Amino acid sequence: MDFTKTKTDLAGLIGEKKVIQKNDGTMDEALFNSYGTDRTKVYPPNYQVLVFPETTEDVAAVVTYAYKNEISIVPSGGRTGYAGGAVAKNGEIVLSLAKMNQVVDFDPFLGTLHVQAGMITKNLHKEAEERGFYFPVDFAATGSSHIGGNIATNAGGVRVVHYGLIRDWVLGLTVVNGKGEIYRFNGEILKNNTGYDLKHLFIGSEGTLGIITEAVVKLTKPPKDIRVIFLAVPEYKNILEIFRETHNFDLPLLAFEFLTDYCLEKVKEHLGVPDPFQISSKYYVLMEFEVGGETDEEKLYSILESITEKEFITDGSIAQNSRQNETFWKYREGISESLSLAYTVHKNDISLPLRNMEAFLDEMTSLLTKKYQGFHIALFGHIGDGNLHLNIVKPKDLSDTEFFAQCKQVDPEMFNLIQKFKGSISAEHGIGLLKKDYLNFSRSESEIQTMRAIKLAFDPKGILNPGKVL
Repeated sequence: MDFTKTKTDLAGLIGEKKVIQKNDGTMDEALFNSYGTDRTKVYPPNYQVLVFPETTEDVAAVVTYAYKNEISIVPSGGRTGYAGGAVAKNGEIVLSLAKMNQVVDFDPFLGTLHVQAGMITKNLHKEAEERGFYFPVDFAATGSSHIGGNIATNAGGVRVVHYGLIRDWVLGLTVVNGKGEIYRFNGEILKNNTGYDLKHLFIGSEGTLGIITEAVVKLTKPPKDIRVIFLAVPEYKNILEIFRETHNFDLPLLAFEFLTDYCLEKVKEHLGVPDPFQISSKYYVLMEFEVGGETDEEKLYSILESITEKEFITDGSIAQNSRQNETFWKYREGISESLSLAYTVHKNDISLPLRNMEAFLDEMTSLLTKKYQGFHIALFGHIGDGNLHLNIVKPKDLSDTEFFAQCKQVDPEMFNLIQKFKGSISAEHGIGLLKKDYLNFSRSESEIQTMRAIKLAFDPKGILNPGKVL
């Protein structure tokens, strides 16, 4: 491929300043490469042309050109994923949505915000708050992820147990398909019963069916007040017992998270935060509640008293103010960064029915202890919605190639266990490059063939994020 010609042609379509070729003096090489990858370390980026469209029409022009010339495109958002979904490794055009970060419209009656797909999620939170509303989808990467990428991966996060997935908060989308055609799925109304609701096909499609350029998201009222409880828990079974106990109190549970002692140690090393308790424990649980007054405060202390009396915990503390809320959350939200910045990690993001979780963990622990002798296993997640993040940390004396090869041998055995216990091999990070060979553990052959047919309908030449998911 003549990359110089590609750059020149695209510059003529959308403007010279919006198109960059590798080593053309416009951008540092390390920064350039970063747009063609995500947080995985398995595949190095390998591409030559990067574009920064500013409008949906710009995106359509780039995709139309790529369709006519049979050039593949990798959409690039905040690159915070862990499945290789944003990796450009075969000379594709990388299309970054970073400059498409504006508010398009706000509807105070319907309570919606219409934004471009490149808006950073945390900025969307701020835009909602400034208008007296609240956008509830939240996770550790909100400071760098894009709302378009969140939708493309059907992001979950820490409050799914109360608010649901991002799919539940999307009313409308603007999407460019694999031929450069623009779809505008109306988000200005609640009722639109006119056949197939096609926008849901693009939510969670990881950029393989179309490029999301704009979104209309629902907003809700802010929580009255938020209080966090942090607990030291001796056994895994106690975590589930605590979760069941929360159902006995009429208090809105916004989040229910857990982590192991190994995860806590890494966060303490990375962030320099102190021990939350005087005596360490095997597991830790973080619960977040909405509190509306004195009666709810009493319920909060009743929960802590009840689980203490039943010996589900060895220690526990209720945050007394917003600053302490933030401190408690650091122990949970600092895990991914503390691992990924300091170590090479093989990540698995899985989900199971809670009633099967304990039996699965018993068998999984036995399998991993046998297969990964001498490896550290970091386990944490959104246990309230059945989502586990299982991280295998590479030993220092092992090369990346050897490490990932060993992990790839063990994954199918673990996926067999997930299938046995009626779970999913990907809860919220998607399939991307890393899990596409294992899709059959969660999808039947007829489902996969239907997915291929849908892909062909929207992207007939297969140029959008090729090699991902399917």
